[in-house]
Amino acid sequence: MDLEQPKHPEFATVTAKIGSERHGMRLQDALPGLFPSFLPSRKSCKKAIERGRIALNGVPSATARVVQTGDEIAYLPDASVPPPPGAGAPAILKWHRPPGADHLFVWKPAGMATSGHGRFHLAGLLAHWAHAGTPDQKSTLQALRPDAMRWPHPVHRLDRATAGWVCIALTLKNAQGISAAFAEHSVKKTYLALVAGTMTRQGESRHPLNGKPAHTAWRALASGPLPVHGTATLLEVKPTTGRTHQIRKHCTLLGHPIVGEDRYPLVGADETAPPRYSGQGLFLSAVKLEVPSGTHGAPSEASAGAPKKFKRISWVKATLDEGQATEAS
Repeated sequence: MDLEQPKHPEFATVTAKIGSERHGMRLQDALPGLFPSFLPSRKSCKKAIERGRIALNGVPSATARVVQTGDEIAYLPDASVPPPPGAGAPAILKWHRPPGADHLFVWKPAGMATSGHGRFHLAGLLAHWAHAGTPDQKSTLQALRPDAMRWPHPVHRLDRATAGWVCIALTLKNAQGISAAFAEHSVKKTYLALVAGTMTRQGESRHPLNGKPAHTAWRALASGPLPVHGTATLLEVKPTTGRTHQIRKHCTLLGHPIVGEDRYPLVGADETAPPRYSGQGLFLSAVKLEVPSGTHGAPSEASAGAPKKFKRISWVKATLDEGQATEAS
């Protein structure tokens, strides 16, 4: 993939001004919410300060530093060279970069975290490829425009056990624009899930998670036999919100945990309950992602068929082959 590179790329530094509502707070308490695309939690904010990634009026500062109205806070790009991801990392990943766009869609395998602080996660692998990958990898992971971030940035997350598409931004404008679309629930997400038992044709759950609103809609595609569970149902799932482990939690609360679920037990389950089949991991996959137009550019999307483990179950394969679920475009 040959892309025209800016002659003098400059890595973006994100800045924000302290408003009166944060006046007098400690930096650690004032930071959450200023850079939600990059620091989505209080824990990530604290770690960024401790690592010298947060500057107060141009100077990296400690967590206890008190801020005042009008102070400038900067989130500094990571200048360190990304290390090789280590043994077991894939040599290639499936991805799609829309023509002329400064973002791309990357298929994250099950078992790989989206980001983190170890050596084996999607963000680290892409950063390494952008720095020392093949010519095609480096070309695909470099921005066209001058507000490039130093390394590719995932603008949302899939949990480690879930396979599927992750949107990766290459510039500050794309990161902020697409993150805003996720926050406004205008990004359309489609998952395939195999759940224990027989579920109704369609439905939704609005059960709050961690005290926050959450909405998951589903459509039952087919049911059939499955060892241990007796029966299972293939669902097309479309979550509106994006709470942590939302689909997994909602399915379990409905009494139909996802096949391979090993974290969220059924309410009231005891030692006499039948074991849950988990020989092939979690049967949940983000098969389609649709990003609307915005400051980041034109609308874009990526889709794919179900992972192979779904198709090893004969009636699931027959359902998918009949075109009743989202397939690759």
